[in-house]
Amino acid sequence: MKIKVLYIERKFNEFFSLEKVFRQIAKSLSQKIFEISFQQVKYISNSVGILKNLVSFKPLKADIYHITGHITFISLILPSKNTVLTIPDLGILQFRKGLRRLILKKLLFDLPIRKSKYITAISQTTKDDIVQNIACDANKIRVIEIPLDENFTTEEKAEFNAECPRILQIGTAPHKNLPNVIKAIEGLKCQLIIIGRLDENTISLLKKKNIQYQNEFEIDEDQIKQHYQLADLVVFCSLFEGFGLPIIEAQAMKTPVITSNINPMEEVAGNGALLVNPHNYQEIRQAIEKLTNDKVLRENLVSNGIENTKRFHHQFIADKYAELYLEIFEKNQI
Repeated sequence: MKIKVLYIERKFNEFFSLEKVFRQIAKSLSQKIFEISFQQVKYISNSVGILKNLVSFKPLKADIYHITGHITFISLILPSKNTVLTIPDLGILQFRKGLRRLILKKLLFDLPIRKSKYITAISQTTKDDIVQNIACDANKIRVIEIPLDENFTTEEKAEFNAECPRILQIGTAPHKNLPNVIKAIEGLKCQLIIIGRLDENTISLLKKKNIQYQNEFEIDEDQIKQHYQLADLVVFCSLFEGFGLPIIEAQAMKTPVITSNINPMEEVAGNGALLVNPHNYQEIRQAIEKLTNDKVLRENLVSNGIENTKRFHHQFIADKYAELYLEIFEKNQI
């Protein structure tokens, strides 16, 4: 008899990388041991949607329930003995203040973490943040990283365009630090490729700084892969992250990476990226110029990056989750 694992996801209203990650993990689990299914909540996770989901959600029958981040509150209506709660980061708390922040902290983190018996964090940084900000025993949290999608691989890479490099920026949320990247490339001969919706303030800044740019959003996996393939550099200088998936995606696509000198980005990048202070746009600029002019450095970063991605092979990460699921299942058989 197979062990039934149900992945519980938030309602999709655009492309979400974390759901993509767990579908990759699910695909890599042994079909002889596990029977996998997915179920989404009915409502998006705004304040009203959270309450509606808590009242209306009826999970399918399973041996293991796995909440794949963001809808952590669903753990409040699931049995703790066989529910895995994955927490990607505590980033939402950074953009909330006062009573709203207090309520969200209770619903999304304090109560779910207190109730949950099995918690995974996608990086050591996320685990540390949970321990520091939520009353949680560190021994209760396991760090299981995000896997690299098996489709992110390439045999050939176009010649680096040192005359006018294509710089790829993944993400436009405030913590993605796009304004500092824009300031960094002002006056440089380059093309900035931005993936994600732009607000009016950012568009105004791009025009003010006379940046040659291309913007795309709501694109599929193949299109994202193509952008990595065509890019000369990936700049991923976030102010904070739970993990930093674009770092290893770029490394797998043989594209040199510039990222932040803070964790988890530094932790994820290994020796395969040039590290900068994300708050200092001049340092970002110097890194871009250095990589543009130094072929040997680029080649070393690409080589180190490819080696680094082996730590995040999808089967290796899936095996960690399989071990956890088996442990939970066996305990519940006693």
